[in-house]
Amino acid sequence: MSVHLADQIRSGLPPEPRLLKEVTVRLIEGSEQETFDELLVREHYLKNATAVGQVLRYVAEYQGRWVALLVFSSAAFHIKPRDRWLHWPARLVTQRRHWIAQNARFLVLAATGHWPNLASRVLKLSCDRLAEDWQQRFGHPVLAVETFVDPQRFKATCYRAAGWERLGPTQGCERDWQDFYTDTLHPKEIWVRALNPQALEQLRAAELPAHLAQHQKPLPPPCPVATDRLHSLWQCFRDRMTDPRKPKGKRHPLASILTLVALAVGAGCKGPHAIAEFVHSLNHGQRRQLRCRLRPKTRRQCEVPGERTLRRLLKAINVEELKEVLVAWMAREDTQRAKVLHLDGKVVKNADPAPAVAKPLKVESEIPEEQQKPKADKALTLVNFVTSGQRLVDQIAVPQNTNEEAAVAAHWQKMDLAGLCVTADAAHTTKANARELNQERGADYLFALKGNQPHAFAKAQQLLSGSFPPSGSDAGQRPRSD
Repeated sequence: MSVHLADQIRSGLPPEPRLLKEVTVRLIEGSEQETFDELLVREHYLKNATAVGQVLRYVAEYQGRWVALLVFSSAAFHIKPRDRWLHWPARLVTQRRHWIAQNARFLVLAATGHWPNLASRVLKLSCDRLAEDWQQRFGHPVLAVETFVDPQRFKATCYRAAGWERLGPTQGCERDWQDFYTDTLHPKEIWVRALNPQALEQLRAAELPAHLAQHQKPLPPPCPVATDRLHSLWQCFRDRMTDPRKPKGKRHPLASILTLVALAVGAGCKGPHAIAEFVHSLNHGQRRQLRCRLRPKTRRQCEVPGERTLRRLLKAINVEELKEVLVAWMAREDTQRAKVLHLDGKVVKNADPAPAVAKPLKVESEIPEEQQKPKADKALTLVNFVTSGQRLVDQIAVPQNTNEEAAVAAHWQKMDLAGLCVTADAAHTTKANARELNQERGADYLFALKGNQPHAFAKAQQLLSGSFPPSGSDAGQRPRSD
């Protein structure tokens, strides 16, 4: 926000040359913030002292008397003129945006008629020390500053005099949430300034110097599916998924949202926040392939849903239907018959357990009860049946009145396992499983045997006194005893 001048003249201030020479800028003390905020609320035209993200508050003073207040905070999320100025593609914005600070408030308490150069002098003094103060307070550098000037109120003369550069008008939107914007129909002008002669070159560099590279945030994961193949996944969701939302108020197509979520999970994102960051990292070409909603007054730019939209839909979607669609699409994209099928159990945080079943299967096991996996009555437990290429073949939710081993054993008879080699961890190493897979389902298996099954482990040590292929050729090597 641009400079705002209080409507009063502070008495007792010297002539301008002396004031400009002796004025100083410092960070406020914690005990001074209440007074600082009260002045901003009372004197600044925005009537608001709130700043978001990382915040530094400065006061300019002459012989202990406050003459100006400044607030620097984290940079704005999406500013096209700024990103073009820095030559940043979309994927670099989230990686390097924290190296920019925003002059969010600037209030001059001394009227400009008597000290017309005071504002630009205070701006220069604050920018001269901002990088060092930011490094000490937040542990990473800041290389440039930005601010927004309301052209209906101000001419930004002090910013121009202090060496700032005008980049042009914004789109006139203000952010209500991370990805929600309200059109105010009141564009502001963005002004920027590099904090040192090398800053602009460093911000634009493809390869960063070591002292900056260590503070660079990780990039969102790349899209795991080629752009030209995205349409098939979108079409699969469109043809086979039921939209649980009410017709009124739908902003984004269901197929587009689900495809975005599926790609994010495939890229390794965990949780709605990470998914939302991945979604916003996609370029407009990828968004167009997914039929995302076109931005108003544009021809080739597309909007993507925000985190709140993703959360609401994921709570309402039919998960069984979603699983069937994903399994069918993966099978169509990867037609080669799988040779290995691996069991991968996962506990889903913040999700209710699966419903209980009337007659849970009893699994005979030598594993002591205290060492068995607990029943799934605390959180949702899913078991994925995946190939060596990470293709999902099936998925089951473990009922809350049983455990993973029993749920898997009950599911074998529903699967076509002929010719496959099934692998799983030691919890599934039971005679019943081995018999079911090999004799009933026509599959091979590769199970681990550990010390939590003492009788079976002791028998294995007795019968297999040495190593054997593929474990090794050393006849004296003993089996592991973990």
